[in-house]
Amino acid sequence: MKTIFLLILLNSTTVFAQNLIQNGNFKLGTNEWQPLIASSRVTIEKQAIEHSNYGDLYGLPDNYIETSFVELDQQSSLEQTIKTTQTNYTLTFAYSHRPNAGDKKLIVVADNQVIYQKTIKNNKEEGSFIYQKAHFNATNSHTTLEFYIESIEGAADKGVLITDIFCEERVKLDEILEARRQQRYKVK
Repeated sequence: MKTIFLLILLNSTTVFAQNLIQNGNFKLGTNEWQPLIASSRVTIEKQAIEHSNYGDLYGLPDNYIETSFVELDQQSSLEQTIKTTQTNYTLTFAYSHRPNAGDKKLIVVADNQVIYQKTIKNNKEEGSFIYQKAHFNATNSHTTLEFYIESIEGAADKGVLITDIFCEERVKLDEILEARRQQRYKVK
């Protein structure tokens, strides 16, 4: 019974979080991001699935029409420095494999500490974005987040698609309960 009450309480409590990431959906290309390129001949460009035929290039189905993303490969990475305090944060992002790109390892770093890594096996099938969470503890007033790929097998210029990057302070359960209690007894 306590579990049901707690779930109802959490669902009825609205916590508005501020996204510390700028342009995490890449609608503005790589603006607000620092692209790190291994070669001056390579650029990271925003891609957007504009119609169903275009999605075939990146192996995404039609339900991703109008989705903006970037592709990271062995030759490129992205980073962004955000303002933080000495507390815990949750980083959420979406990734998808590119068909027939080979085996790739997606690595996410917060201030030189790996906070997420996943080997994405080669797949010839259509992709779909998978949402993932990673947590980190900020120790400074600014934290640099970096996304990059290691190519284990396959073409170095084909990688992993990234979008919907969101970072927020990790809200603790007791903080939610206290906010709810204060809201309930607020004098009008």
